[in-house]
Amino acid sequence: MNFNNSLELTQSQNIIITTQLKQSLKILNMSKLELEEEIKRELQENPLLEEEIHSEIDWKEYIKNIEHSHLIDKNELYYNASNDINFDNLIKETDNLYENLHLQVSLYEINKIEKETCDYIIDSLDEDGYLRIDEKEIIDTLNINENTFKNCLEIIQQLEPSGVGARNLSECLIIQIRNLGIKNELLEIIVSKDLHLIGKNKYKEVCKKYNISMQKCLNTVNIIKTLNPKPGKIFSDENSIYIQPDVIVEKSADEFIVYMNESNNLKVRISNFYKEILKSSKCDENTKNFIKEKLNSATGLINSIENRKSTILKIAQEIVKNQSEFFYKGEKYIKPMRMKDIAQSLGFHESTISRGVNGKYILTPSGIYKFKYFFNSEIETKYNNTLSSISVKKIIQEVIHSENKKKPLSDKQIVNLLNDRGINIARRTISKYREELGILSSSKRKQY
Repeated sequence: MNFNNSLELTQSQNIIITTQLKQSLKILNMSKLELEEEIKRELQENPLLEEEIHSEIDWKEYIKNIEHSHLIDKNELYYNASNDINFDNLIKETDNLYENLHLQVSLYEINKIEKETCDYIIDSLDEDGYLRIDEKEIIDTLNINENTFKNCLEIIQQLEPSGVGARNLSECLIIQIRNLGIKNELLEIIVSKDLHLIGKNKYKEVCKKYNISMQKCLNTVNIIKTLNPKPGKIFSDENSIYIQPDVIVEKSADEFIVYMNESNNLKVRISNFYKEILKSSKCDENTKNFIKEKLNSATGLINSIENRKSTILKIAQEIVKNQSEFFYKGEKYIKPMRMKDIAQSLGFHESTISRGVNGKYILTPSGIYKFKYFFNSEIETKYNNTLSSISVKKIIQEVIHSENKKKPLSDKQIVNLLNDRGINIARRTISKYREELGILSSSKRKQY
């Protein structure tokens, strides 16, 4: 055998293996959405790839989806047979704040200039529903008088969601108060001048300033808490994001079944048309080389996708196996687990596990979770065993939930309570976990 030829072949194979490995790692690291975008890009760039389309309906999957769906007519959410119909709620719902407001304005009997002004104001709102542009700028741009602007802004401020068209937080809340039909001068004054005191729970200062009882102050605070500081956000994209799980876990008898979520997956295959061209004797060398190059690329992509599926499924199965108590009993029973542990069990490198869990979601009978949720640190106990950080957070949550709201527990007191349960934990860790849970400090949790 010619050594030089052998060396060239070995180097060529190494280059191919290295390229395929890089692609596999890249594909493994992608989320479900990122993978779909990558496949779409490859479909455009590689003529040998084609989308695999199933023309037949998968009735089994269709029926399953119907059984698991909660299909409700949106108008049923607003209809109560015992009440009169609220026509404001029967306005066609859209996914966009601006479209929704334009639609509502179209129902008003106003002249052309007022319609154009209303539309301009709507388009000038930010995503929270606020009008941040100076009114003089709008008046000058549209060449309208101040009264026209004020009348049109008043129309906008009567629309749903209540609070849109406000120029600041206080005005936003006052609009909502008035639209609710609440006539309370003191409430409006507090909202206009002293929201900062309410935000800092300085209720005693409010009582002293307005010479009112604590109960009256708390009643005012409770009304304010029902209002929406960002009315436009109910139409924001982040409220309509739909997470597609990569893996589904279902309980069957006394065990949990783990499988890949293949629904809505974009699938590709290699085109038979180009395979036939490659076999043809009429195909010239340049064309053959081009097809072979694209064939290697297409095969590499398909193999990488299959490897991704296999790796993610193995990781998910290992998670379910190691966290069985979580799946049977709930969040309090989640165990400490490291990526290193899963890597050793599967014979993978830890970096492979890291890529395999990145941006991946698992749908369980108790909800949808990030893969990363199941990997957490351990907290030592006095009984020579360990608890997961998630379990400890759950305990902290329960302790704070059951505390005396007028005398909330300090972080130090929570440390003492957990120490009594045999959990060794520092005050700074309690503070860190509390903040991660979105729980305020004791001074801000205090109710008067």
